[in-house]
Order: sequence, then structure tokens, then C-alpha cells
Amino acid sequence: MLWLRFVWALLIMVFFGSVTLTQAQGSTGARPHQTAVGLAQFDGVLSQGDGSVTLIETSLPSPAVLSHVDRYGTLTSEQLFFAQPVTRLQLTYAAQAPSGSAVRVDVRGGFDGQRWQPWVVDLAAGDVIDFRQPIKYAQYRLTLTGSQFSAPVVRDVRLELTSRAASVEATPVDPYAVAPTLRVRATRQGMVGGRTANGYIIPPNARFVSLPSWSSLSSRGGNEYQVRLTYRGRSTVVPVYDVGPYNTRDDYWATQRTGFPDLQWGWPMDHAAYYDGYNNGRAEKGYVRFPTAVDVGDGAWIQDLGIVGDQAEVEATFLWMGQDPANGRPLRNPEASEHLVDELDGDFWSNTALLSASAMRCGANLHAYWSRTTSNPENATVARWQPNLPIEAAYDLFVHVPVCPQRLSATTTAAYIVGHRDGVNEIVVNQRSQTGWVHLGQFPFAAGDQGYVQLGAVASDGGIIWFDQVRWVPVR
Repeated sequence: MLWLRFVWALLIMVFFGSVTLTQAQGSTGARPHQTAVGLAQFDGVLSQGDGSVTLIETSLPSPAVLSHVDRYGTLTSEQLFFAQPVTRLQLTYAAQAPSGSAVRVDVRGGFDGQRWQPWVVDLAAGDVIDFRQPIKYAQYRLTLTGSQFSAPVVRDVRLELTSRAASVEATPVDPYAVAPTLRVRATRQGMVGGRTANGYIIPPNARFVSLPSWSSLSSRGGNEYQVRLTYRGRSTVVPVYDVGPYNTRDDYWATQRTGFPDLQWGWPMDHAAYYDGYNNGRAEKGYVRFPTAVDVGDGAWIQDLGIVGDQAEVEATFLWMGQDPANGRPLRNPEASEHLVDELDGDFWSNTALLSASAMRCGANLHAYWSRTTSNPENATVARWQPNLPIEAAYDLFVHVPVCPQRLSATTTAAYIVGHRDGVNEIVVNQRSQTGWVHLGQFPFAAGDQGYVQLGAVASDGGIIWFDQVRWVPVR
């Protein structure tokens, strides 16, 4: 019987050509962008013989995010390649989901088969996806759940070119964007031996994260969506392999937030529930006992970051959204109306890796650094904002001074040093009374990275000094 099954599978593979699954677990197989016909067995996946997709009898254990279901399976199609760039596709499929079962279909677009937009999740049959920028690759992902007595069936999944009006929009990726960094509460995940949402079995000392949205879930073993975690000067880059812990649709990092759009960008829903009483303190998974917007595998948490305990505040950089700030100065768009340098991106430099951070949700872009002032310049913290400006021009220069809760008062003598094309100027700002965006003046800057704004924590008032964003606005 085993020999006959092998021969039959081999004949099918020869007949249909090279049929591979990017990812398949607990569900029947598929050829690229249409349901499979006759694929006998692949990676524990059985075909129904009529090209439909359903849960197998002995489904794999459910991941923690779907622990409430008895049967579970996922399938990610092969990559669909387009010879010419496209911007709009229509998704069609047929699904039967009896009581106790469900189907979710997600789609994403890509540029080169390596870089991907976030998944557009939970799509209906007939939806038209506007990718908002040209793509040459697309994939779909099926998630099937069922009970002991029922299972969904999906067939005829297709992604086709269309000129019809869009019903949903994908999130575009800006090639000039710097990946955003947010300071959030995090927890150690552990769960060794458990299954993540993408089918990864968690080993000891695992290096991955869980985020509360299906939109940024990497394939098993893949790195399409990665996060840089930073804690007290130590940093590590890990893939997103799981969904949770408190929510499954909270893309709080997205520039156009689809989950809980009434909340401020960058402020996780479980944080809002815990700190602000949002939704009566409850998240999708129940009452928020402690806030956590990212779960971290043991290897990254203990070995890479050196965190003691199971909870901490970390800085999370969402790398699929732009250039990694740890890779140095980012590429700037010469057509941009301004050039903003955040204290968390690659155009910011400090003489210490242990700057103190503001309270969560405080500062421009929800973050700022601070340092104690000193009267001894040799012991002072020094920071510099130094962009690679694409054009020579006169620039209006602005610095942001946050108002954040702090035991010590801000200094009244923050001396900003501006190095520009024609020399150096010093502008003193009273950070206690001059807050928000403060205009330092208008200065000529050459193209390139020779111009800068520098600030040292030198003062005699015994307070603190803030380091936040700086904006170069060209005078047109």
C-alpha cells in the first residue's frame, strides 16, 4: 500500500510539474493560486482528490492563539509571479463552513519574492485588493478551524488581475521610510514544545516574537517579518512566528492602523486597556492582568538581551516597515518636504548606549531620551543629529522638546550647537518653558552628512536634558 501510494504521488508530481508548498500543515495541499487536484501527500498533507482543501482527520495540535478550537490547519500558497507589475488583484474562492468550523483567507503582495507588504487578513470571496504600489509577486494563506465533528472545505482559490474598484487596501512599503521603533511592555514567552501560529515547534532557547496581529506573521522558518529588540544597550533581531498574546488584530505599529483605529498610533490595545481603562480593561483574550504588546522567546529574552524576570520595557523596531536604524544613516527622499531625524533612527548618535528613556507614550513619535546634566563637560552625555541631506538649501531648523513626567525639572540652558555650511552657531533653549517644536533659526546646509545639530548635557542647574526629534525643512 505504501509503495502504491508513493508511485501514485510520483506520477501526479510528474503530471503536474513541480508542485511545492511554501507552507502546509494540518490541511490538504494546493498548487499555486488554485486548489490542488490529485496531490496525494506532502508534509503530512492529504488531498481529497477533487482539488478541495479541508482539515485532515488527525489535525495537528492547535497553537496557543487558537487553543479554543479542536482542529486546525493552515496552508500558504506558492508565490504567484507577474511578468509586469500589477497594483490590483481580485480574490475568489468557494468555501463551506458548517457549524463549529471557520475559514480565514489572507493575501499579501511583494516586490521580489523576498520583501513583502503586510498580509491583508480575513478577506471575503470577491474582494479586490489595491496594493497601492506595483507588485510582481502575490500569495494567499488559508487558516482552517473545526470541531471534532465538522470541518470547512475550500476550493477554487484564485488571484486574478482586475480593473474593478478596490474593496480593501494593502499597506504600502515606503522605500525611504525608517522602520519605526516603539517602547512597549514585553513578556518572556517560554512555552517550550508548544506550537506557534505558523506551525513552529518552540525549542529551548528559541529566538522569535509574538505580535498581536496575523498581518505580520512570517512563514515557518522564514524571516519576512522581523523585529529588532533593544534593552539597555543590547539588541537582537528575531522573526515574528506567533500571534498574541492578548489580541489577534491589533496592528498598533501600522501607519494606517486597521485594528482599533480609534486608538493612537503606536499605543497597543492591551496597554490602553491596562493603563487607560479602554474597553473596561479587557482585550480580545480577556481581562488584561499585566500589559504586554510583544512576547519574546527564551533565547532572545535571556541570552541576547540579558533580561532578568518575565516582564520588561523594550524598544521594538518593526523592520518590514522601513530601513533598519541600526544599519547607519538611512537613505533620504530628495523630494521630501522635510527631513526628520528621530532619536531612534540611524542619523542620531550618542556617546553612551545607556541613555534613559521617557515614559511610554511620551515624546514625539511616542519616545524621547533624557540625561542628567552636569557642570563637568568631560562627564556629560553628548548627542548629535546628523542626516545625509539630499540637496543643498537653506533649512528652517526645529527641535522637539517633550513634556514628560519626570522627578527632576528640565534644564533652562540647553545649548544646541548647529553645524552648517557656513560655520557653527549656538542656540540656547529653555527646555522648561520652550516645549513642543522650537524653531532654532534658518541655516544653509550643503548636500551630504557634514551638517548637524549637537546637544550636550552640560548645565549647572542640576536638572535633566531632553533629546527628541529634529526637523530640517528646506526653504523652497
